[in-house]
Amino acid sequence: MINIIVRSSKDADAVKATINKFYRDWNIGVYTLHGARKIDDINYWLEKTISDDKFYLLLLGREEKDIVDELRKNKPDNLAIYIVPRKKVRNTRIEHLAWIFDIGKSIFRLAVGWRNDLKAYVFSQYNGVRLEDYSIDPAYDIFLGIGKEFKDNLEKILGDKICKLPLLVRKYGGEHDIYCGDRKVAILHISDEGVVPKGEITRKTYDEPSEEKVLEANKQVFSLYEKISIKLLEKYREWADTVIVPWSGGKDSTATLLLALKVFSKNKVKAIYADTGTEFPWNHKYIDEIAEDLGVEVIRVYAGIDKGILDEGYPMPRHDNRWCTYRKIKAIEETIEKLSDGNILLVKGDRDGESRARSMRPPVYVEGENKIVVTPLKFWSAAHVQLYMLMNNVELNPLYYKGFYRIGCYICPALRSWEVYIMMNDPELRSVLEKYPLYKLFIRMRKNRISS
Repeated sequence: MINIIVRSSKDADAVKATINKFYRDWNIGVYTLHGARKIDDINYWLEKTISDDKFYLLLLGREEKDIVDELRKNKPDNLAIYIVPRKKVRNTRIEHLAWIFDIGKSIFRLAVGWRNDLKAYVFSQYNGVRLEDYSIDPAYDIFLGIGKEFKDNLEKILGDKICKLPLLVRKYGGEHDIYCGDRKVAILHISDEGVVPKGEITRKTYDEPSEEKVLEANKQVFSLYEKISIKLLEKYREWADTVIVPWSGGKDSTATLLLALKVFSKNKVKAIYADTGTEFPWNHKYIDEIAEDLGVEVIRVYAGIDKGILDEGYPMPRHDNRWCTYRKIKAIEETIEKLSDGNILLVKGDRDGESRARSMRPPVYVEGENKIVVTPLKFWSAAHVQLYMLMNNVELNPLYYKGFYRIGCYICPALRSWEVYIMMNDPELRSVLEKYPLYKLFIRMRKNRISS
C-alpha cells in the first residue's frame, strides 16, 4: 500500500535496513532515482516509478533541499516528499529513519490547504495555501465540524460565533486547533476526564467554508484515495470466500463497508454489529437504515456489557479496567468463527490517526491459517472519511452531527469531556439517556472524580 523512493542505491540500503528492523511485515517496496540530481531527471524516474494504486514517500537528503519547491510542482497526491535532517538519507540512523517514515506517511492524511477562490479546504499537499500555524505530527488527526448542532455546541463552549464548517486539528493532551479558512480562529481543550470542555476564540474574523464547495474541490483527491484502497482489496477478490466487516455504526467502519461493497459481491460480505447493551439508541436505528440502503446483511451479536454490570457484578468500565472491550471483541471473534467458510478476509476500519498502536500495524496482516486482515483506510484522516461518506450519499451517524468525534457506548471510559458535555446538555440526548440507570451512574462517577 506504500512504497519509499530515495535517490541512490546506498540510500536504499539504509531504508531497507530500517524496514527490516521496524516494518518487516509491511511489504514496503524501495525504489531509487538512479542517482539523479537534476529536476528533469528526478521527474523522469518518478514518472517511471509511481502508479496510482499505492502511496509513495520520497525521502531526500538535505543537499536536495533547494530543489524541493520546484520538485513539488504538478505532483500527484499519492506522493509525499520529505527532506531528512542529514546531508544524505544514508547518513541517518535507522531509528531516526523509522520516525521519519512515521512522519512521512502521516502527510497523506494530514495534508490540507485552503482555496480562497472556492472558500474550501483542499486535502492536498500541492493545492491551496498552507494553514496558519499548522504542523504535521503522526499523533494528530483532523476532522470537520459538520451540522448546525455541532456548531451550536461548539459556540456554547467558545462563547462566540464560529463558521458553519470548522476544521478541527486534534493534537496532544486534548488540545484542538480550530480553523475557519486558512486562519486559526479558536482553541478547544478537551480533557479525558470531567464533564465540561474549555475553549477560547483567538480571532473574531473568519472565512465561511461551504460543504458543497469542499466536496467539489476534493473529488480528485478522494477518487485517488478510493482507488488505492480498492486496489488493496481487489488483491483478495478471488482468494476470499467470506468478507467480514466489523461494523460499529461509526464513520470508519461504515466507510470501510462502502469500500468492501464496491469490490466484493453483497452475498459474500457480512457486516457484524456488536450490541454491547449500552449502545446509544440512535446507533441501532442508523445501522438498520444504512444496512437497508446498502442492501447488506448484518449479523447482530450481543456482548452483554449491561448484563455484566447489572447481573454479574462487574464494575463500571474504567481506563484501568476495560473488561468491556475484551467482552465485545470476544463476541465478535466467536461470531467470525461461526461464519468461517474457507478463506476469511477481515476488513477493518482502523486508521493511523486513532492510536499509536494502530499506526504500527501493517495495512495487511495474517491472523491464523485462513484469515487475513486488511485496513483500507489506514492513511485516511477522520476528515477524509467524513467527506468520502457524504460524496457517496451516505449520511453520517447522527451523533457526529451533534459533535461526537467517535461512536461508542454511553458509559465508555474513553468518552471525553466534550462528548459527556453534549450528552448532558443536548435536549434530545439527555431526554433519552436519562432513562438508563447505567447512564446516570456513569455521569455521577464522572462528576465525583472531578470533585474528589
